Amino acid sequence: MTARTLDLSLAPDPVERLASLLRLSFGEAWIPEPDADGCGALLRTRTGRAMCATPDPVANRIILQAWVDWDWVTLTTVFTVDLAGHRHLDHWLSCADLTDAGHAMKKLMRNLLDQLDSVPPLTDDGEPVDPDAAEEQLGHLAGQAGELARQASQFTARLIYRKPVAAGAKGLLRLAGQTARTATRVDLLRGHIRTDNSAPRC
Repeated sequence: MTARTLDLSLAPDPVERLASLLRLSFGEAWIPEPDADGCGALLRTRTGRAMCATPDPVANRIILQAWVDWDWVTLTTVFTVDLAGHRHLDHWLSCADLTDAGHAMKKLMRNLLDQLDSVPPLTDDGEPVDPDAAEEQLGHLAGQAGELARQASQFTARLIYRKPVAAGAKGLLRLAGQTARTATRVDLLRGHIRTDNSAPRC
């Protein structure tokens, strides 16, 4: 896996070259995908696994990460670069012989990938976890939690200024119950075990 065998365009862009190195290391099942900020080499599989290598020029290292679409955990490790004979990290990525570095990064990345679940977890009903549904419910839960915090702040203010609080307390109880039920749906969709704590009925 020398520099000549890497899949390069006319200009040896450091990130593109890094992506090519990873793709050659792990096979064509990994498909390059544009990174949101263009700073990292992101590759995915059609089965929901992803890995990313991001150059860190300040510390002269490559940050390696791996995750799966059905989990919120991102595993991370680093590969420290020996820049002997090169001006900076981009120069090393652009024109160095990456054979040994490729083997080392492959070993580190393989260790991360082996720690991930190979298949999506199942809900309590035996259905595969739906990451899109979980994400949607998670956003709904964040909104409910924010509203709960706002109403709790108003309730506290009414206590301080000796205003009527019974109606506010009932409103907090109702919203807390809704928030708890949404949180339960989020846990179920993410494949977490159902808890024995039931949300209060309102």
